[in-house]
Amino acid sequence: MTRRGAAALAVVGCVLLAGCTQGPDPEGRTERQTAEAYVRALNDRDAAALAELAPPGYEGVEADARAAVAADGGKGIAVADVEVSHEFGDDVASTRIIGTDRDGSPFRTYVSMAREDGTWVVVLGHAPGAGTKGGASPASTERP
Repeated sequence: MTRRGAAALAVVGCVLLAGCTQGPDPEGRTERQTAEAYVRALNDRDAAALAELAPPGYEGVEADARAAVAADGGKGIAVADVEVSHEFGDDVASTRIIGTDRDGSPFRTYVSMAREDGTWVVVLGHAPGAGTKGGASPASTERP
């Protein structure tokens, strides 16, 4: 499992534990609007705008945003479809973004999202305290 995948699973777990709310959330940015903002940030190669889509207070957001921009930034992606799956509850989404880049090549990516105070955010980084213990990564085989 990749570091990004492990971080996403950790966040999903945290969101599931904290997902019980007292009432309906106010309407905010939808999953599709968040996916479109994600693609705009990639197209603009704007890691700061991408980081603003992350949950507030998360650690490692800037590094994850820079990595996403390095991988897919500046491609001129046009969104054709956004498919949303809520397999782990109403406040967690796996979002598939489908489109083409400026050269007409297909573009597909999955983005993990969570609903925070009624607004969908892109899961970047990790919740405070959900990082590593003793400086070792979660998949580390080194002895402490």
